[in-house]
Amino acid sequence: MRVLELYAGIGGVAATGADVVAAIDHDPFAHAVYTANFDHPAHRLNLVSVRPERLAGFGAPVWWMSPPCQPFTVRGARRDVDDRRCESLLHLLDVFETHAPDTVVVENVPGFEGSVAHARLRHALRDHHLAEVEWCPSALGWPVQRRRFYLVASRRPVTLHMPEPVPLPLATFLDPDPPAHTELDADFLRRFGDALHVVDAADPEAVACCFTGAYGRSPVYAGSYLRQDGRVRRFSPSEVARLMGFPEGFSLPEDPARSYRLLGNSLAVPVVRVLLQLLEE
Repeated sequence: MRVLELYAGIGGVAATGADVVAAIDHDPFAHAVYTANFDHPAHRLNLVSVRPERLAGFGAPVWWMSPPCQPFTVRGARRDVDDRRCESLLHLLDVFETHAPDTVVVENVPGFEGSVAHARLRHALRDHHLAEVEWCPSALGWPVQRRRFYLVASRRPVTLHMPEPVPLPLATFLDPDPPAHTELDADFLRRFGDALHVVDAADPEAVACCFTGAYGRSPVYAGSYLRQDGRVRRFSPSEVARLMGFPEGFSLPEDPARSYRLLGNSLAVPVVRVLLQLLEE
């Protein structure tokens, strides 16, 4: 199945092994990571102005879209279609009126459901069969939460069903020798210790909270911390990448803060893989 990966970020669709014909994203740092890890064409473009004929010219029957989530979050003031970060999505809705592919998959935060943008998306794809779910990789047995809304619009009916979970212990995702920058100093623990969500490396049922792009900068509500060998530390970028489903050895920036930001804006690869497999049935 040939896929056009829009709002590609660092390649959450490509990381599944899907046949991605091309990827498009405007972020220079995400583009650099994408091209360092994947060989297929990746274009640094702003989707606000891309021509419909160019998108259709890739010849992909499936378009995967993960538009910016900030217009639909509390932190982003839920400005919905009035948020400038929604402009590219609105442009693509116009594209669907004349150049809709066989299948469109849209991923976003749960707050997208019920928004004005959601209603306009459904209308733009009114000639397709629609299926919508909120799924989290933890339901597949992955030890991390990342609940997201998924809309599938297809020329043929599609049934979305989550396979049986295969529990995976947190310990299998951890670095054998975590980098020094993950250590927390005594002052940090004294100030924020009671507010931190801490999981135990030895707990076979431990599930980490969703990691956001603010992890490493915002002390709380940006992801979990790890208790290991009697100490509490941050998860490393490579550990977060594994928990997100990226393959071992996935190349990330040397700057941890940049890696956290890019990973926090990416996809839950195990869920993407399930959805793409369902489209092939």
